[in-house]
Amino acid sequence: MSDADHHDEVPVIRIVKKIQHGGHHGGAWKVAYADFITAMMALFIVLWILGQSEETKKSVAGYFRNPGASLISGGTPGQPARMTIQQNGSGVDPSLINLKDDPVRQLEEEADKLKAMIEEQPDLKALTGQISVEVTPEGVRVEINESEHEALFESGSAALSQKLIDALRVLGHEYSKMPNSVVIEGHTDSYQYSANSSMTNWELSTQRATEARRVLIGSGLKEDQIFMIRGFADRKPRFPDTKDPRNRRISMLLMSPEGLRIAGGINGAANGHALTPIPSLSIGKKESKP
Repeated sequence: MSDADHHDEVPVIRIVKKIQHGGHHGGAWKVAYADFITAMMALFIVLWILGQSEETKKSVAGYFRNPGASLISGGTPGQPARMTIQQNGSGVDPSLINLKDDPVRQLEEEADKLKAMIEEQPDLKALTGQISVEVTPEGVRVEINESEHEALFESGSAALSQKLIDALRVLGHEYSKMPNSVVIEGHTDSYQYSANSSMTNWELSTQRATEARRVLIGSGLKEDQIFMIRGFADRKPRFPDTKDPRNRRISMLLMSPEGLRIAGGINGAANGHALTPIPSLSIGKKESKP
């Protein structure tokens, strides 16, 4: 090939485009990956809890009810779970306690025991359908209410029926075995006394709670277990019709530590959060009053 031929060749020019990838400069994938890992960890924790013993499940549930506590060991099916409790900022050395000493667990067990008693004890079974058991942040509340066919009080009076007295004696004996304080509450329907009467539903509800207290004390409940007696008149009805006879009732609250703080008027429940007032429920055979 001659020199002329070389000069006549057209040079080939290659243009290479470099595509800029996000590389380590893009972080969106990291967020998605972190979300995936978090979801997988949550799934594994749930699967682990499902495979644990009932004791361990209850200890985990107790931890979430009391965020100020620290759960450090879960136990095994053959060994009850144990918890380490350390009050925030207390500086107290943590100490191991058995779950039987957990006040929330105690109240749940007591509620189950009371429900079983209602089904077995003749004096309580006689009022089946008129007794309710409820676990609340304040504690275990047992309420005994009237019905259209079973009066618990003399009309317009604080005198208790024999069936109510018998039921209170059984409950008083059971409460005497517990270290918890007790609040006794009286409630009425919304029928009012005559305008010239010196009595009102406030006095009536308080007197009924006081009569219930006498029966409970007489059945073994210790005097210093009574934390408070409250008369709510018709201001906290349980049923929508405020004249419904079922609103005439006695409540007994087996108090939790949180309940003591609430009843004592201390501003700040567990972990220092301000208390939020709970509105009354709007909720009635006619109770004739002089």
